Amino acid sequence: MIRVILFAGLTSLMVALAVPPDATAATVIMGTVKNEAGKPLPGLALLEKGEIHNNKWDRGALVGADGRFRIELPEGGQYGLHVYSSGYIYSPEAVKVETGKTLEVKVALDPEPIRGNTPVIKKAGFFPWEARQGKVTFVKVDVADPNGDLGPQVLAFNAATKRAYAMDPPKRITDLKANFPNGIYQLEVDTSKGPINPHDWYFVVADHQCNTTDILSFPHEPKPLKVIGKR
Repeated sequence: MIRVILFAGLTSLMVALAVPPDATAATVIMGTVKNEAGKPLPGLALLEKGEIHNNKWDRGALVGADGRFRIELPEGGQYGLHVYSSGYIYSPEAVKVETGKTLEVKVALDPEPIRGNTPVIKKAGFFPWEARQGKVTFVKVDVADPNGDLGPQVLAFNAATKRAYAMDPPKRITDLKANFPNGIYQLEVDTSKGPINPHDWYFVVADHQCNTTDILSFPHEPKPLKVIGKR
């Protein structure tokens, strides 16, 4: 569950904390991610630009071991904030950021009670397109969902460029509320200015029920899913 919270005494309020801007102030969304017991959680914070659930992914950040993240934006506006941590259910939140201000959020995530409904990233890889002489590389992941209710959130994040991407499904799907197929999802990356560094890439998948894969990072070798007890 994602919450925007201001703690005032013993009262928790749904509120955004805004820092007054000046003429050169950056536009930023930042925050902390914790479990219900207050333990900081590492993971990913990714943004859709515009209306939430429009699948127009923009940028993001790694969430550190201290549970903190910071995303600098080119402009204010409406965004969809999605925060992920391995073993936890993600919950999206529509946020509005004013140009030249900092929006600070507090995110609380609940552990997935079971992992039998969790989608799985079976493998990931990077494949230069020989016909384009190394100028294009395909990033691919093999995804499966036990209940067949994948959504469009098969996501890749490049930590070096801070860009987030929705990967293309095995077949074209126009209805974002439809069940997406299991199989190979891919992303075409321009590598004309330099090769891909696999260390920079992170992957996460969520289905329509908010069941979420563990975050897959280098060396991109999936591990058995574990249930995280509340603590």
